[in-house]
Amino acid sequence: MVLHVRGTVLPEREERSLWIDGGVLREAPAADAETVADGVWLLPGLVDVHTHPGAEKPGDPFDESVLRTDLAEHAAAGVLLIRAPGSAARIPGWAHDAEGLPRVRSAGPWLATPGRFFRSWGRHVTETELASAAAEEAAAAPEGAAAGWCKIIGD
Repeated sequence: MVLHVRGTVLPEREERSLWIDGGVLREAPAADAETVADGVWLLPGLVDVHTHPGAEKPGDPFDESVLRTDLAEHAAAGVLLIRAPGSAARIPGWAHDAEGLPRVRSAGPWLATPGRFFRSWGRHVTETELASAAAEEAAAAPEGAAAGWCKIIGD
C-alpha cells in the first residue's frame, strides 16, 4: 500500500505532497495512494529527540571524534535532526549544521547542584548560582544551535 501525506515540509516551509511506498519517501505521485495526513507539518526523516552525543558512556569526557561518529551513525540510520538536552560539554558550533550530518539542536551543558550529577559532566553550581548560570549558558549558545536553554539538575 502506498501512503500519501500533504502538508508544510520543513525546513523549507513549502506546502507539498509526499508518498511513502514500501518504506521509501517519494515525491512522485502514486495514483492508488491512500491519503493519511493532510494539512500537517512534515519533516521527511527521523528525529532523535533525546540523545547525548560526544561521549561513549555517562561520565566520559566529551570527544569531538566521538561526536562526529555519533552524528554519522545517526545519519546512516536516517536521522535528520537530533535534540540533545545536554552533553558532557557544549557541542561545538560546526556540528549544528554540518553538511551530510543530522542537524543538531542542543541545550548547553547541564547545570547541577552539588552531588546531584556525574562529577565530570556539566557545570556544578550552588542553588543560589543557578539563575545566573542559566542566563550565562543561554547567552553562550553558538549561532545556529537553537539552544538558549539548559537542563537543570537539582533538588
